[in-house]
Amino acid sequence: MKKHVDLPDVASERDTRGVALHAVGIRGLRLPIRLIGGTGNEQTVIAVADLSVDIDAEQRGTHMSRLVSTLYEWASAPQSPESVYTLLQLTQERLQSRRAQLRLQFPYFIPLAAPVSGTPGLLDVEVEWECALNNGASSSVSFFAFPAMTLCPCSKEISDYGAHNQRAIVRLWLRTKDRLPRLPEAYLPLVQESASALVYPVLKRPDEKYITERSYETPRFVEDVARELTLRLQSREELCWFRVECESIESIHNHNAFAVYESPRGK
Repeated sequence: MKKHVDLPDVASERDTRGVALHAVGIRGLRLPIRLIGGTGNEQTVIAVADLSVDIDAEQRGTHMSRLVSTLYEWASAPQSPESVYTLLQLTQERLQSRRAQLRLQFPYFIPLAAPVSGTPGLLDVEVEWECALNNGASSSVSFFAFPAMTLCPCSKEISDYGAHNQRAIVRLWLRTKDRLPRLPEAYLPLVQESASALVYPVLKRPDEKYITERSYETPRFVEDVARELTLRLQSREELCWFRVECESIESIHNHNAFAVYESPRGK
């Protein structure tokens, strides 16, 4: 058995350069997290995490291994979105920092049945949370990227038959009054109402017929999608700020089209 030797703690050495750092930490750590959704359902996601703290001018470095250990410990049990602040508070305590920041990216799967046949499927939505605790004050922004479909109103108007259509990505950033991160289930119906059609995981022939005809009857520019979704989000009481972006991956152009709306900043 090797004799225990006290090793120097270089990160705790005093720094004399007089520069405090706003964020020091780890980036790109992949780990499984068991998330509890708003309906109480649980799913395991593979997340990519960035976790950081601030350090004073007198402190040479932080203890990166403590950040990794804290993330693993937190992810060892099922977690709800609001428990992110438990993670940040624990990080502050262990690293003796005033500020802790987390960025978490993961795909989240929403059950979505085909519109006519009812064939079950799972729609994957890209989710990103940016959360922070700063001297006891919490903040968070939730990001979602929903797949959808747009059909060009101009193409429909000028063509004798048919109209070009394409996949679109509807991106949504939101900040809530309770400052908690969100999962995307509640916002998928708003996207469905705003776009020409949703993109479904599984389609049988009756479903394909329905989607083709629905999109033709509901033509949308990217401007239309952005405006329709904005109007729906403006009526959501839980929001204090949001940003909407629709990008169409154009099928007959060698470029994409996009439109953006951002609400005034709320408190």
